[in-house]
Amino acid sequence: MSFSEDMDRLQVILDEFEERDPDMERSLELFEEGVKLIKECRDFLENAKRRVTILTGEGKTEELLPDERTD
Repeated sequence: MSFSEDMDRLQVILDEFEERDPDMERSLELFEEGVKLIKECRDFLENAKRRVTILTGEGKTEELLPDERTD
């Protein structure tokens, strides 16, 4: 999934917690999924920050790693 899709899914998870009051089993499933999505989003943002630093810092684009996830 893309960063935007991950963020959208996180919002759906939050909405389910707020609106439906899921049982314990469903809550654990949603929590686990949310943790995974947050990690993916964090990794994406850290990679983006690294790329921006390279591009605006020393301009050494040869150090730029290909981005596996694009929006």
